[in-house]
Amino acid sequence: MKKKKKGRSGAIRGLARVGTRRVPDGNSVGAVLDGLGDRSFGWALLFVGLLNMLPLPYGSNMVFGLPSLFISIQMVLGKRTLWLPAFILKRHIERETWRRAALKALPIARPLARLTKVRLTSLFTGRAERVLGILLVASAVNLCLPIPLSAWLPAISFAVIGIGLVEHDGAIVALGGGLATGSILISIAMVAAFYFGVSFFAG
Repeated sequence: MKKKKKGRSGAIRGLARVGTRRVPDGNSVGAVLDGLGDRSFGWALLFVGLLNMLPLPYGSNMVFGLPSLFISIQMVLGKRTLWLPAFILKRHIERETWRRAALKALPIARPLARLTKVRLTSLFTGRAERVLGILLVASAVNLCLPIPLSAWLPAISFAVIGIGLVEHDGAIVALGGGLATGSILISIAMVAAFYFGVSFFAG
């Protein structure tokens, strides 16, 4: 029996739909978000996660982690698509610039199509997404804390959850949620160890 070929991923469909629009002067940021639909949160979290995984100077996470807090709060509020200020939404991206960016993202999106699939869709209901949003808010605060080497695990969790949201893969989202929870517990343990250590030597 011939094996059924898996269709293109939601990530690839979203990129292709936005990137191939016949708009002479390009697309606005708002039009790009509309084209990505509910996957806009996933792409935003993936971008923020990858950004904070870069070898940036110490303390950068306190700045670059703020967008993750901005995104997470919107998920708690139950927003269906990512909201950005009007002056950002109106900014135009030239069609060729977007096309190049989409082509660079495709090598990442194609492997995702093979590794992920639509499953555990109950995690994408309104209530479950808000619970996820609360976890992400806590993880975003954790990401912004000035604790040495504490930003890596939350950043990875944001990237993993972003992938899960883009592909509507609840198992990947759950994995990212586990990483986020673990990163929060590790940070609490580090702060507690520092506090009790200082108290011991001071006392």
